[in-house]
Amino acid sequence: MALAPVPPDSGASRREFDLRDLVSRAWSERVRILAVSLAAGLLALGISFLFPKWYRASATILPPEDTDLFTNISLAQRALTKFPAFGVLGDYFTPADVFKAVLKSRSIQDALINRFDLMKVYKLKSREKALKALKSHYDVKLSPDGTITVSVEDKDPKRAASLATGLLEELDKFNINNRNTSARRTRLFLEQRVHETDSLLRVMETTMKLYQEERHTVVPITINSSDMSSSADLMARKIALEVRLGVLRTYLRPEAEEIRAAATELQSLESRIATLPAMQSDIGRMVRDQKIQEQVFALLTAELEQARIRETMNTPTVQILDPAVPPERHSRPKRATIAVAVLLATMFATGLYFGFKEPRRA
Repeated sequence: MALAPVPPDSGASRREFDLRDLVSRAWSERVRILAVSLAAGLLALGISFLFPKWYRASATILPPEDTDLFTNISLAQRALTKFPAFGVLGDYFTPADVFKAVLKSRSIQDALINRFDLMKVYKLKSREKALKALKSHYDVKLSPDGTITVSVEDKDPKRAASLATGLLEELDKFNINNRNTSARRTRLFLEQRVHETDSLLRVMETTMKLYQEERHTVVPITINSSDMSSSADLMARKIALEVRLGVLRTYLRPEAEEIRAAATELQSLESRIATLPAMQSDIGRMVRDQKIQEQVFALLTAELEQARIRETMNTPTVQILDPAVPPERHSRPKRATIAVAVLLATMFATGLYFGFKEPRRA
């Protein structure tokens, strides 16, 4: 018994996707699509008026100055850290980067929450939630020219400006306290070294005096003046660098760039000192050591005075370029943007709906 032949699959039995057909059906319903889209846009515009207004205030400060007591030790090494080939020196962060990190720190946020009672403002009982809310309402941007812009948004335009100003004031307080604390550690360290150097210098003077009395002689001041001056200068630089290295170690990590650079310079000085001709006479050695300690004492005394000044210094560390002012217009909600976005989205969705909708058959 022969099987009946299978009829060929006709185009009518299998509907294929046709973009032109979809567009044609959507176009035929263009009036309804436009009406629905306009209605949705107007509805979204009306609802957006129910949203609370948020105001954004901004303040800009000038690039901070690098004025630390011992930051001039390794300016050349710092410059090299900007090149990948010298990566052994580690990453280098500018003072502006540090300012940005401080502005985003929890300590500043805590101070701002306490100062403006933001837990009450945000109607939150949890401090962690208040911190999260504050973090979402302000931003810190570092420009390529080094200026820093702080932007804060709030439902009250005056409070938004006050919060932006408050952030910069808290940054200034933090910097002053940090600078004074660092200077205090430096002062304590230098006071100890000055006392030790003064005691050693007095011992040397006594030893020199006894040496002259026992041998009934007078030590010539200009003995080997050229070699003496060169040797004393190098030794004084070495001791001064050791002092600075000790100061840096009181508040920096061992792997910090400043410590590595100072240690490298100290090693270079020690190599140069090792090549100096040895002083053959007792008198020469005593005179040289005394000159070294005199130079070290003068240097330590000068730096001690600088540390004392810095410890009591209360000058501002933040220079405001553009102060924060209460904004006249709200930053969000952007009503026009919301209405247009809803209108376009509705138009696209209804167009697809009518495009894929099967036409009614008579």
